[in-house]
Amino acid sequence: MRMLAAAVACALAPSLAQAANVLDLRATPTLAGARLRIAVKQPDGAANLRRFAAVHEHPMHLFVVGDGLEFFAHEHPVQQADGVFMVDVRLPRPGPYMAIVEFQPEGGAPQMVHQAFTTGSAFGRAARPALDPEPKAADGMRVSLDAAGLKAGERRLVTVRIEDAATSVPVADLEPYLGASAHFIAVSADMTEALHEHPQPDGRGGAVSFRPLVPRAGVFKVWVQFQRGGRATTAAFVIEVP
Repeated sequence: MRMLAAAVACALAPSLAQAANVLDLRATPTLAGARLRIAVKQPDGAANLRRFAAVHEHPMHLFVVGDGLEFFAHEHPVQQADGVFMVDVRLPRPGPYMAIVEFQPEGGAPQMVHQAFTTGSAFGRAARPALDPEPKAADGMRVSLDAAGLKAGERRLVTVRIEDAATSVPVADLEPYLGASAHFIAVSADMTEALHEHPQPDGRGGAVSFRPLVPRAGVFKVWVQFQRGGRATTAAFVIEVP
């Protein structure tokens, strides 16, 4: 089977302009999904950066979403001798996806860049997912998201409550997961906006709080990740932000 490579490159968002690095992401379709090659380059785009700080236990975090926002993966690409990071991602089917890449050059500021790529079909207008803010059952727990106070352009409180599904008792034994008690990842329905937040330090007794800055109004899919008993759990919600 002949594999076709899709190459894309992007500059950092204006809010990160002081870093002036360039991200070069290349996706090669494989039988199981895609092999992603990610290079963080010097401001002139010529040389690859090779030295990165470990943030939340890894020098690079990669989130991949797509398939109508039904697919979600959190990966940690491995840096090669030439400074390029590589990872194989299993995908449910060929099509367009979004890669959200987080890294911090040694001595620099943390950065997040998101870039669309495709492993087959052409890019088109993404279907708007149905709103789904209801509590979710996952790994013997019930996870609820209170995002009623969210407002675009402002940091507002979001609370995630985690209870035992059988007893409704709040879960109080969450373990650190990748350097935080939980992670909040949100992507807009059209896959043009993405954010990743960590909890406020005062989360206790089965409740974890975030203060995300949602860039604009609209429908967003939210994934909340946390760990209990050595097992990572992901709960997903679809909300509308005014």
